[in-house]
Amino acid sequence: MNILEALQWAEGKLRGNKENPKLDAQVILAHVIGKGTAYLFAHSADPLTTNHIEQFQRLVERRVRHEPVAYLVGHKEFYGREFTVNPHVLIPRPDTETMVDLAKTLVTPNTLIIDVGTGSGAIALTLAAETSRPAVAIDLSSSALTVAKLNAESLQLTHLVAFFEGDLLTPLFDESHGESLGPHAVITANLPYISNRQYEGLDPNVKAYEPRLALISGIDGLDHYDRLFSQISTHRHLLPPRLDILIEIDPSQKLSAPALIKSHLPRAAISLHNDLTGRARVIHISI
Repeated sequence: MNILEALQWAEGKLRGNKENPKLDAQVILAHVIGKGTAYLFAHSADPLTTNHIEQFQRLVERRVRHEPVAYLVGHKEFYGREFTVNPHVLIPRPDTETMVDLAKTLVTPNTLIIDVGTGSGAIALTLAAETSRPAVAIDLSSSALTVAKLNAESLQLTHLVAFFEGDLLTPLFDESHGESLGPHAVITANLPYISNRQYEGLDPNVKAYEPRLALISGIDGLDHYDRLFSQISTHRHLLPPRLDILIEIDPSQKLSAPALIKSHLPRAAISLHNDLTGRARVIHISI
């Protein structure tokens, strides 16, 4: 079997999937042979080794069962960089690049970046790389932090990003950190925001494979943000005097999320920002 024949076979197997079967086949095969996708077209008549064929077929069969391509190949591009991913972390999505774009405009030479629920570290590490400012990355999952630290090493950002295990902002309220946060912080949070009802209708790629605890947040999808803003309100004196907070939401929460925020931070200035598809995606809170 040569490269072209392998791609044709895989495309046929994957045609029942909702996603792009041709692209999926190309990404998987390029991963198996350790080349870029452009190589496949320039060498379409090249024969594959038996080992490559067997490995490719196994991965395609897993993809047929809706396992995400990013988990199959072990990485995903975000903001022009490759991030290691596995089933312990959510797969970074293009929608979240909206948050990074906005955060970059808020960072000054005195800013500390604080990323809550960091997962793979995509937001924290991208902002650190783009702005050269220090970042704190927090997650409740030690397994997720392991992935984030691997990404910090591969991107050569270990000198800029510190990692803490804990619930939301709790690690920062320790006395050992409370006086070292500086005059300004940009807090980013892409926390779980899917409601119980929405979860039942999720795509099989997401529902069956991505970590449930990183997706669901109660009846209205806002339980995690409710706790986050409660922490900020209660411990405001331990945080920098100037705060810019960015959260990612589901478009259906464009009214309910600001109302929730105001219940905790009545004097906050709130603005809503759309993603690349024109849907409400990021809320900016300034206090």
